[in-house]
Amino acid sequence: MLNPETVFHSFIILAVGLLIILVLYAAKRILSAKTKGMIPAVVKALYAPLLVCIGLATAYDVASTAFSEYISIEDMYFAAVAILLGTWAAYRIVIFLINRAMPSGKESTRKIAPVTRFAAQILIWAVGIFMILATLKVDITPLLASAGVVGIAAALAAQDFLGNIFGGIVLYTDGPFTEGDWVYLSSTYGRVLHVGLRSTRIMTEDSQMMIIPNSMISNNIIMNYSKPAEALLIRENVGVAYNSDVMLVKQSLRDAVTSAAEKSSALSAEIETEVDFMEFGDSALIFELTFGAASTRVRRDAADAVNTEVIRIFRERGIEIPFPQRVLTIQK
Repeated sequence: MLNPETVFHSFIILAVGLLIILVLYAAKRILSAKTKGMIPAVVKALYAPLLVCIGLATAYDVASTAFSEYISIEDMYFAAVAILLGTWAAYRIVIFLINRAMPSGKESTRKIAPVTRFAAQILIWAVGIFMILATLKVDITPLLASAGVVGIAAALAAQDFLGNIFGGIVLYTDGPFTEGDWVYLSSTYGRVLHVGLRSTRIMTEDSQMMIIPNSMISNNIIMNYSKPAEALLIRENVGVAYNSDVMLVKQSLRDAVTSAAEKSSALSAEIETEVDFMEFGDSALIFELTFGAASTRVRRDAADAVNTEVIRIFRERGIEIPFPQRVLTIQK
């Protein structure tokens, strides 16, 4: 039968435990309401583990005080519970830090964040479980050996899959392109439809969807035509007859670009038109015409508009585009 002194001590312990819980709850509410940043977030992450820890400690103290003759727990079990609660607290803090470093609304981290959280969860709880087993004096050597053998076998069996996964992680962290960009990679030109952990899907100009493994992409040169700007520079070689007026040809090419820009929205005003006399060809004087397309999606339209105006203006001004020809001199 419980004596009054034991009941009083148990009541005091219970009251102290409840008071600590109330103080912890009030501190959490005050910090969450009045401050922002790291401190309230860490307190929120640790709140549940601390609450469980205080509750268990209070319950044990009350029970051991009231029923000291029947309750006796070895220290290693206390240590195991402490490790479990510490693992839980570490997991919550790490997940908070990952969410802070990789917000879900950010495009560059939207897909890699779940993978990082999952990997952190597996690692933290695996370490915690092994520490608990070691504290309880369970021989974990066979488990570690088995885990090593299974890990090596799995890595060898899934090396291509893992290579693609790590390639996807590299694409997410490095960010050479995003969905919607026009790129040239692995001898393929097209628009990026989806970037996954294992593969990337690209829609080609022929409306064919290609699925390229990420390991292949991460080990190849990537040309992104959508960054840093949408405007695309186009260079074309134009040949005219040797008897043409060079200055008239240059002005005509500039006028052709200006006229094309007035008729078509495919051209870009961000890129300045340039005309350069490059070389003496076998049958023509070679000029290089540089102009801008509004984006890579309309580069064909831009080239078509400019080429149409070049032909029209050359014909109006009597500038000849010669056929390939050779002059033969016969000596008698």
